[in-house]
Amino acid sequence: MNLPTLCLINRNLLVWIKFLICLMIFAFLSASAEVDEVDPTIVSAIQYQNMGLAYLEESQPLKAVTQFENLIGLLPNEAIGYANLAVAYFRLRQVDAAEKVIQRGITAVPLNSQLHFIYSEIYHFQGKSGQAVTELKEALRLKPDDLEVRYLLIRENLRDRRNTEAISKAIIDLRFLRELTPTNIVVLLKLSQALLLSDEDVEQVEQIGKELRILLSDIDSEKLKYLDEGMRQVEVEDIKGANRNFRIFENINKNSPRYQQGIGELITPILGHPIEEFDQRFKSRLVATQTKPIVVSFSQPVHHAMISRGQELTSLQIDYDHDGDLDNLTVFPDRIQMHRNDGNDSFLDVSDRTFSPSPDYGGQSVTSGDFDNDGDLDIIIASVSRGCLLLDNLRQGKLEVTHILSELKRPVAVDSADYDHDGALDICVTTKIDTQLYLNRGDGVFIKDLTLMSLGGMDVHFVDYDNDGHLDVWVVDKRRMSLFRNDGTSKFSDVSSLIPTFSPLDLPVKKTTEVTSQDNASGKSDWVDGQVEDYDNDGDLDLLVGTWDDRFLIQNEGGNQNGWLQIELEAVAEGNNKNNAYGLGSRVEIKAGDLYQMTYVEKLITDYSSEVDPNLDSPFRQRSFVHFGLGPIEQADVLRIVWTNGVPQNVISPRTNQRILEKQVLKGSCPFLYVFDGEKFQFKTDLLWRSALGMITSIGTVASSDSSRDYVLLGHKMKPRDGTYSIQITEELWETTYFDQVQLIAVDHPVGTQIFIDERFTPLPFPEFEVHAVREIRFPKSAIDHQGKDVSIALGEFDYKYAVEHKPGKFQGVVDQHFIELDLGDIEVSQKILLFLTGWVFPTDTSINVAISQNPSINPRFPYLQVKTDQGEWQTVIDLIGIPAGKNKTLVIDLTDKFLSGDRRLRIVTNMQVYWDRAFFTLGDHDVSMQVTRRHPNRADLHYLGFPKMYRPTPHAPHLYDYSQIDKKRRWRDLGGFYTRYGEVGELLQKSESMSVIMNAGDEITVEFDVDQFPTLKDGWIRSFILFSDGWVKDGDINTL
Repeated sequence: MNLPTLCLINRNLLVWIKFLICLMIFAFLSASAEVDEVDPTIVSAIQYQNMGLAYLEESQPLKAVTQFENLIGLLPNEAIGYANLAVAYFRLRQVDAAEKVIQRGITAVPLNSQLHFIYSEIYHFQGKSGQAVTELKEALRLKPDDLEVRYLLIRENLRDRRNTEAISKAIIDLRFLRELTPTNIVVLLKLSQALLLSDEDVEQVEQIGKELRILLSDIDSEKLKYLDEGMRQVEVEDIKGANRNFRIFENINKNSPRYQQGIGELITPILGHPIEEFDQRFKSRLVATQTKPIVVSFSQPVHHAMISRGQELTSLQIDYDHDGDLDNLTVFPDRIQMHRNDGNDSFLDVSDRTFSPSPDYGGQSVTSGDFDNDGDLDIIIASVSRGCLLLDNLRQGKLEVTHILSELKRPVAVDSADYDHDGALDICVTTKIDTQLYLNRGDGVFIKDLTLMSLGGMDVHFVDYDNDGHLDVWVVDKRRMSLFRNDGTSKFSDVSSLIPTFSPLDLPVKKTTEVTSQDNASGKSDWVDGQVEDYDNDGDLDLLVGTWDDRFLIQNEGGNQNGWLQIELEAVAEGNNKNNAYGLGSRVEIKAGDLYQMTYVEKLITDYSSEVDPNLDSPFRQRSFVHFGLGPIEQADVLRIVWTNGVPQNVISPRTNQRILEKQVLKGSCPFLYVFDGEKFQFKTDLLWRSALGMITSIGTVASSDSSRDYVLLGHKMKPRDGTYSIQITEELWETTYFDQVQLIAVDHPVGTQIFIDERFTPLPFPEFEVHAVREIRFPKSAIDHQGKDVSIALGEFDYKYAVEHKPGKFQGVVDQHFIELDLGDIEVSQKILLFLTGWVFPTDTSINVAISQNPSINPRFPYLQVKTDQGEWQTVIDLIGIPAGKNKTLVIDLTDKFLSGDRRLRIVTNMQVYWDRAFFTLGDHDVSMQVTRRHPNRADLHYLGFPKMYRPTPHAPHLYDYSQIDKKRRWRDLGGFYTRYGEVGELLQKSESMSVIMNAGDEITVEFDVDQFPTLKDGWIRSFILFSDGWVKDGDINTL
């Protein structure tokens, strides 16, 4: 049996088991629907669960506690309440309370695997590794098919590479995972190394190597050479050398799409792992009740704005590479093309590098969404010549093409929706013979659903025409239309009679159109497609049906008797580009009691309403559109949006019968520092700016993983408080921060002198730490910008008034090229010259960098320095001076021997979004006495703070934060992994090693240094401070590795 066949048969066996159980329950619900009513207790329990999970995701665990306590009160013998209440306490850092809840849960439901899994996380958090492993083993015993639990046990067993017994256990578990996920390269790489460590079954390592060679055939040959060399060493029994090369091969592939996909199959990146679904016993108590039909009719067709089909193709706007702009997939009958948006109003054909294998055929219809629930957008194409194709998104611009629904012949149209309300996108496919529904198991594998039997057609759409919350099916054929109502119990009934009977030949044509017998014979007057929108903006969905040349509107009359919600998404587009402007590809969910609906924003609609801005050039505007029917429900529990960059937003308790414009909330990067000034804590700056783990750079490479080793100048305004120098380090954004070491450096120096340090960011190596003591600062004789404007006053002092105040560019962090030109005047250049530039930078992020890396016309250029030659030409003498490492930082640039003529002018040139606030220079060596003292923290306490109020002192200043106004509500979804328990953490900050303080959003470390450990300040001297910190930052961007 060859490898692809083996993979097809065994792939995700566990999901099959889960899916079959759901089918049995679904069948039970349908059978009992007509005799039972839903228990109000059950509906209330689901509402508590919905609200609790929403509060957890919105980082408001205190509110979630109340919801889950209520849930336990209703269902004391269900594990879900105890598990999620423990997670809520866990996120509040109330670990003891979380442990007590889990113990209560295990007493009530002793055989629930998830409770033991969460208990193991609590033990890990408490540093009790042995007990954590014991609970993991119990969780696996209760649920042997849990991939994540088994993989976590594997990682534990592989920690000690010299423990042969642990390695043998890891091999057994890895072989088990290999049977379940045979194409997971993480499993294959771990298994090959474990086998080499144990020196057993080397032949299996050879087989794994061959499989990896097939699975990774499209990667760089420079990477493959390590796999090939490892396989060669296996053949000659050089086991140590083979193991080394397999490990190198794994390490250099960790940022690859295949490896990241493999990790995603094994680990859920959610802190505490809340249970999102009730167990099967609870579900068996649910009853699917038939929705009561309402009187709905459809109007006679009328002409609509003509949209010519043009050539025979289908086009889809989709951000397939999650870089914040919309790319274009074009499906012709004989080929498929992907044109990547390079961000400069141009599109590059990247079909050859996108599709694997590259298709030599086309299709007729396309739909998109996350079909395998792995967090990225996939595509399904209906192809008359090749059947249905799934384009599985591997990320980083790669789509793997596989054939699905092999029994389906000559499909012409496909649509996707979650019509069974289980959180996975199902599909409906029509051929010219019949129309079929397919249920999604949850992993992108589809099973035929026999509840709908219909003739075929030319097009098919899901539509909730009566707003009852259950998706109906509309089929468009050449001369007729069919409509099937979903009654909420998985039964579809034919209600085609609601649509007036007519064919294209019955309708009047436009004056410019003449239908001839030849047109009729060629099919030009047949129905060829349909669209579903709320064209008259009255809260129910209308039907638009078309021939090749004409469009006719069939209006829905009465569907809005039931409740509805319509959602338009609007991303922050100007100067940002984190998400496409319309939110296309975002996941939208609505939860209302026992009704759950989910969809993806897949298309734009043209708004013809009178609400369009009259100042626009066109009387129409395009917008995203999502519609949910809600039946008799007057208020939903939660509306949830997950943007394409992975950031979730929730609207709590929205009322029905309204249109909601939901705007994107921005995230950011880097922890913040506050210092005590004698009266209050003041925001000073940001920290760890150099160490963004997993960030993709603007040239498409991975940023350095070196720790930050960050020095920031605090100045002389920090004052003691109760015998200590006290600072606050906060994490306020969507990221995880790792602090390895913190030191306070006191620099004592004479009154009348100042000290500065170099606080710039450059690619490695970072500048060496040096304290620059200055007696006299000099300002340039003149300063102008790239437009010739005098900016001397703007650069004269640090005041949040900038030399160049940029207009936003297409991408946050990149603007038009600009410079400041400084004339240092008549100075002697034989002496040492230092230039000091203070300012801040508005940075890019990983998703923006991915977009920039694809755009050849946009090339972010670090600031560089030019001077005049004897010929009067500007020449670059320092190619890269760096940028401020965050907010309000100073660069120290050595100009000694850099001038090439008698002209003392210089230019700082860049197209990065840098704001220069102050510029001065010094001459010669300043003989200043200094006493430098480094001290470790005496105490450090980690606790929850919340989020200080954000403000900007001037329109172009960085965002600053008011420590006196703190919002205690959590704002961000927790990123997966373990965080340091609250309490004393001073020991973890003493030196740079493998033990770090790991902070979540909303956390704060109060770090204190006793004043008496610093020397007594001399008369006539002042004390300035520098903070040293070492660590890393990892943000929640979807493209961050």
